[in-house]
Amino acid sequence: MPHPETALRDRFDVLVVGAGAAGLYAALCLPESLQIGLVTKDELPLSASDWAQGGIAAAVAPEDSPTLHVEDTLKAGAGLCDVGAVEFLASEAPDCIRSLIDLGVAFDRHGKDLALTLEAAHSRRRVLHAADTTGREIVSILSQQVCRRKNIQVLSRAFVLDLWLDPHTNRCRGASLLY
Repeated sequence: MPHPETALRDRFDVLVVGAGAAGLYAALCLPESLQIGLVTKDELPLSASDWAQGGIAAAVAPEDSPTLHVEDTLKAGAGLCDVGAVEFLASEAPDCIRSLIDLGVAFDRHGKDLALTLEAAHSRRRVLHAADTTGREIVSILSQQVCRRKNIQVLSRAFVLDLWLDPHTNRCRGASLLY
């Protein structure tokens, strides 16, 4: 029987730390040819993302655009935003929403159209909801999809203690887990 320390070594091509909405989605976006370890301190689908009741903003309406979304976000951010991050997130958001829908997330609808709301500092209707439990809907669906993927192994009740960084490149080469 292999020693527990070596049991996980070299088993994964990618280790995703955290099984909230971002970690689950990241694992699902990776190619199925990779062996993925998904580290979570709880059991799926428990995560802080499960508690998120608010919606998700994305420029998915025909009269909207990522450029307008960026402008609204930077204005509301009063100089505190990382401009590059805002531009990246606003430009990627429409495709991510389409991906979430394709994975099975049931955002609210008006007939066949997405029900977009106007909230906070947004100048256009661009906030999507899944009832009052948007986070729970997303995490539940993403967890189901993760469990269907043969190349993703969930490491429940695991904690990352340290990252092993290459001293020359500063790239992560591994992790020390309490599992």
